[in-house]
Amino acid sequence: MTIWEKAILNMQRGSRRISISAALFADRVRVEINIVRLRIRIDEVQERIDAQYQAIGRKVDNLTRGEALPKTTEHLVQDEEIAAAMIELTDRKQEMVELRSKIVDEQASMKTVQKQAEGASE
Repeated sequence: MTIWEKAILNMQRGSRRISISAALFADRVRVEINIVRLRIRIDEVQERIDAQYQAIGRKVDNLTRGEALPKTTEHLVQDEEIAAAMIELTDRKQEMVELRSKIVDEQASMKTVQKQAEGASE
């Protein structure tokens, strides 16, 4: 093999490595952006959960001030506002679980992409 053939071969290898690194970087940036978006949505869902807890507390406080507080918690949960807030809480908590699982999936997909890129570069 002549020196020129070796130089061309080395340039091809280098070019392949650069393209693999660029693809890996692009995938990593995409995953990181998706994770940031999911975390922002988690924060928004947490704010809605906090608002529901405040609504429940406000209703209980109003019932306490009016001396109309039920004797048992079963009667308290039967109140329309509190029942609606409880349903909303359940939905938001489920949404948070789903968002967290999406984050885990995104992180796992990034690890497999990295392993595939490492295998391709060798």
